[in-house]
Amino acid sequence: MPENDTPATRFEAPLPHLLGGAGEDEIAINVGLGLVAREAAAVEYVLHGIYVHLAGVANAYADKSAVATGGGLVKRCNAQLLKSPLPSADQDELTAALGDADKHFQERNRYLHGYWRFDEESHQWLTLKGGHGMKRAEITFVASEEVWELADRFRNLHHRLLDWDLRHFGEMTETENGHQVVASVKRS
Repeated sequence: MPENDTPATRFEAPLPHLLGGAGEDEIAINVGLGLVAREAAAVEYVLHGIYVHLAGVANAYADKSAVATGGGLVKRCNAQLLKSPLPSADQDELTAALGDADKHFQERNRYLHGYWRFDEESHQWLTLKGGHGMKRAEITFVASEEVWELADRFRNLHHRLLDWDLRHFGEMTETENGHQVVASVKRS
């Protein structure tokens, strides 16, 4: 098998008509957008747990504030962090991560809620995105790699937030194999 011909790049589409006429660039951007959605959801899941702990919510899914997503969830975490008795160094660390999350979610929204068109002349993607309170739509050129890089930034942020969560709210638990580990726990 050639070096670049990995199983991840070779697949049979379950509904091939959705890819009808798509070139490598279009397939790459679509896979990248899927990775952005997946990695952003992982960050939201950890942020939800952090919010629940910071707010002292007994039942994670009963609190209407806890079911926010993206930037709304970041705002709620920041508000609870201001009330937190955590040491300032720990608050600063989470504040920085929340700032990164907010920027990443804004970029994710532009990508996932924008209209995409490939520009043959520049070999980049043209995105068109309107937003709340905007007088005119934002038009931006995006290279396929940028979407993949955002997915990678979300993945790194997920690990950062999970590490922070485990250090502050992790609980000892036993795995299926009987090993004791610290786990992130959300009460449902």
